Amino acid sequence: MKLFNHRKFYDKDSLNIDDIGDNPMEFFTKWFKDAENSNEIIEANAMTVSTIDKNNSPSSRVVLLKEIKDRSLIFFTNYKSKKGEAIDYNPNVCVSFYWPSLERQVIIKGTAKKCSDNYSETYFKSRPFKSQVSAIVSNQSQIISSYDELISRYNKFLKENKDSILKRPSHWGGIEILIEEIEFWQGRENRLHNRVVSSFINNKWESKLLSP
Repeated sequence: MKLFNHRKFYDKDSLNIDDIGDNPMEFFTKWFKDAENSNEIIEANAMTVSTIDKNNSPSSRVVLLKEIKDRSLIFFTNYKSKKGEAIDYNPNVCVSFYWPSLERQVIIKGTAKKCSDNYSETYFKSRPFKSQVSAIVSNQSQIISSYDELISRYNKFLKENKDSILKRPSHWGGIEILIEEIEFWQGRENRLHNRVVSSFINNKWESKLLSP
């Protein structure tokens, strides 16, 4: 199936290097808020995280961003999942956000590490009770005999612990990505897109224009 004629024309906005300012994280937050305020974007905090495992095989998946800090992003996962084990082996990761209705993309490179137990505990307690149960009963990325078996295990645990205060599993928690590089992409006419990349070098941000 050829897709030669599948194309879109970009003309909603522009991006200049001066727009980024001295702190690209502030500009990222601005773009993120634009995405959150867009009625056409369902989950602005959905981001693709790419990792490399012990076999040097790349893998990507969509997770949900849960906090933007001064120079880092945080999401939560099962540390025994494929992405958790890959990050444990190789902490270098790449993250991308794509907001098509705004004709914008952000690509981030950085180093990932586990959040503190206290931080993970605080977030775990904030989750809906049934989401807490899911984190406990699901051995993420492991092979299961059937979906029904998983639901049966979930319902059994829920029935036995419906009035309990659940404890966060030690293998479930936050991942913080310390950002080394962030690239902003704004779609433009005739495929002459705007691209600005900002790198954290010698304790400061340096931004440069890139050719599309």
